Amino acid sequence: MSRWAFIFVVLAACGKPSSEMATPDAGPMDAAAPDAAISCVPLGECAWLDAYERHIVAALSGVEMVVPGTTLTQRASVAARDATRTFLITEFAALGLQAARQDYTSGNYVGANIVATLEPTADAGGTIILGAHFDTVPTSPGAADDGTGVAVVLAAARYLRELPVRHHRVVFALFDQEELGLIGSREYVKTLTGVSIRGAHIFDMLSFDGDGDHVVELWSPSPALAAAYQAQAAAAGAPVSPVTFSSSDHEAFLEAGLVATGVSEEFVGGDHTLTYHDPSDTYANVQFEYLARATRLALAVLDADVR
Repeated sequence: MSRWAFIFVVLAACGKPSSEMATPDAGPMDAAAPDAAISCVPLGECAWLDAYERHIVAALSGVEMVVPGTTLTQRASVAARDATRTFLITEFAALGLQAARQDYTSGNYVGANIVATLEPTADAGGTIILGAHFDTVPTSPGAADDGTGVAVVLAAARYLRELPVRHHRVVFALFDQEELGLIGSREYVKTLTGVSIRGAHIFDMLSFDGDGDHVVELWSPSPALAAAYQAQAAAAGAPVSPVTFSSSDHEAFLEAGLVATGVSEEFVGGDHTLTYHDPSDTYANVQFEYLARATRLALAVLDADVR
């Protein structure tokens, strides 16, 4: 989430008592092998989901090595972002997807997004985009912001590639330099000229539910996507709250007139992680039950759309 967003919620955050901080989890769990023959039902049993998302967040936030010999304390420097890109490409490869760098220069900024595509199994009716940013501010390991969003995108890739029928192309786009002003996502959107976009689902910070109401915030959702999430919310046990908010990568798609939404914890609503943009944005402070619940909601929406 962009550093400029904090100004809108700092008063709400300061009002949260320390007792609402997330209870640290015991530690990362070994992820089930991506090719394991384990079924996953978005709103039912999904045996691998929790372990897999823990693995992704742990690697991105320095609990596990992101690449052999390297652990991360942040994902802002050139070297850290390069290591992160290598990790992401490797994760997509383990899922049977070939990911590529989308290098760009935007003014004084030089960066590279990571993009992978899952082709349809039947006649294509448009493209669905799933996105998150992988960079952090310089002072934070970024477990919540946005290791959790990346975990949702990769979990969705793992789920969707196993569906026997997919009527739409799905693109998984992981953006660089969101924290510097949505640089990577705006550069990515420039590549979409002439592409029929059904919707862009952009996940950013799904780590905290202090009041236990399981609400998932939809940032400035296009009407079609707001309706899609509302349709699955009750069954997922995750009420959705549409709000107006522009300081994340979904805005790059909306600026271009595309159907899009941001998907997050209650950042605008004030029930958000107190470790935002802080050195304490660590694996231990992620509420993985909430992350899994929000992921299941997203998987249910995507399942209903792609089949």
